[in-house]
Amino acid sequence: MKSLRAFLGLNYYTSELDQFLTEFDHKHPTLTLSQRKEKEKYQRIYKLRDNPNAQKQEQDTFWDQF
Repeated sequence: MKSLRAFLGLNYYTSELDQFLTEFDHKHPTLTLSQRKEKEKYQRIYKLRDNPNAQKQEQDTFWDQF
């Protein structure tokens, strides 16, 4: 596959930082507790952003009694 990409001229520049981060991710596949919580938090944010009507929560308020 790499040779086909090279033949077609589809090679892309990858910075040293991206290479380091990719290698780091491969060496450390499990997330720490704080990383998991952060990931879950942002997954929830993205879900609410992309589907604003998907999770309407009805809350009882003081004004519901009137």
